[in-house]
Amino acid sequence: MTGASGAMELWRRVALVLGILVGMALFCYVAPAMVSATAVDWKQEQANELKSYSGLVTKEDKRLNALPLDEYIREKTGGKVAALDSDAWSDFFVQVRLASLGEYQRSSFGDRVSEEDKDDFWRPTRPVQVFFKPNELPYSQWGLREDDGQSAFISTTIGSETYYLRLNYHDYLSSVGAMSSPYLVAPGWLYHPFRTVGVVVMGLGLLLYIFLPRRKKQAEDISYSAGSMVAGDLVGVILLVPFYGLPFWINGGTVQAIIGMWPITLAIWLLALISIYLFYSNAWHSSYRIELTPEALYLITFKGVKEMRFNEMAAVDLVVLRNPGWFRKLFLAMAFISLISGRASSPQPAGSALLADAASYGGLRIQGLSGGKPIYIWFSDQMGGVIINNFDRVPKAIEAAGVPFYRETQEIQGFSMFM
Repeated sequence: MTGASGAMELWRRVALVLGILVGMALFCYVAPAMVSATAVDWKQEQANELKSYSGLVTKEDKRLNALPLDEYIREKTGGKVAALDSDAWSDFFVQVRLASLGEYQRSSFGDRVSEEDKDDFWRPTRPVQVFFKPNELPYSQWGLREDDGQSAFISTTIGSETYYLRLNYHDYLSSVGAMSSPYLVAPGWLYHPFRTVGVVVMGLGLLLYIFLPRRKKQAEDISYSAGSMVAGDLVGVILLVPFYGLPFWINGGTVQAIIGMWPITLAIWLLALISIYLFYSNAWHSSYRIELTPEALYLITFKGVKEMRFNEMAAVDLVVLRNPGWFRKLFLAMAFISLISGRASSPQPAGSALLADAASYGGLRIQGLSGGKPIYIWFSDQMGGVIINNFDRVPKAIEAAGVPFYRETQEIQGFSMFM
């Protein structure tokens, strides 16, 4: 007779909660930075100086259009172009150029283009950006600084033609947030690098919750029904997922939720603690059972076994637990405020007040011969229904052992979680 089997009820919920917490954090994680490379056609860019959506072409536009191509390139790049060895980088330039010009099937980098740039619905303007992880390119050696929006140019000569690429640094820790987000970001597998891992972790947590060994319940067990505990866990999931995940969506990512609008994150996560307590309570109730012998009553949970010998009991009372008076008055006041504020059309405040006032839980209060804090066993829900299977065996065993049993119900006030 141990609480070892009951401990598994705690661990299965720990696995489920950790799966949700870790899995969602990984699922929503955004890569801290990206480097994009875009093919540059200087002849076309110079010709575009005379194009304007408004139809207005300035003297500066005309001047740039009239420059010799070499001078135009020097002016646009500030004369800073990193020339790369074609033997080492020619294939890189060719593959980036193909992807940047929309030939995704022919390029090994075709999967590194933003989903929006691949979707004709958004009317992408080519050439488009091709994204890389910062550790995939020696961008600092090419003159690109680590600051959002910074750019640099690189070139290489293949045969008789010189190819140019524009590099851009994208700092998602600073550009992604609650108030702003870039229009174009890296494709999903780069932008959310751990999304698949997050799904696997959440799935693993669910599988452990389902398949971790359970103690086989016997027909004569004095315990809570398994169905009500599963329903309680479902409520816990419904509460935990939105309250824990909402800051990630508000701020745009996992890290952003902590470094961005963290006061909102903290407030919402405090609400998520309600669901954590619910899982803990469900684990306790799932592991809870009562065993009877001629000499004693045993309360068994994942915390262990509490023995209460009949010859050490002074008396047992039937009690009814109601919410504290101040708690009921608080809900009544909220209903009254709702009434006088003109929102009486909603039945929710009045309904909550009625539930808070009418709720009562039936239980046994066991007082020991040595005094001290009594032991409570709560066997009915707030509507008076018995929620512990085979509980009728408990009062029969107490009376059979000769312990004084007072069936006249006494009302007490408080919260069952603290008693």
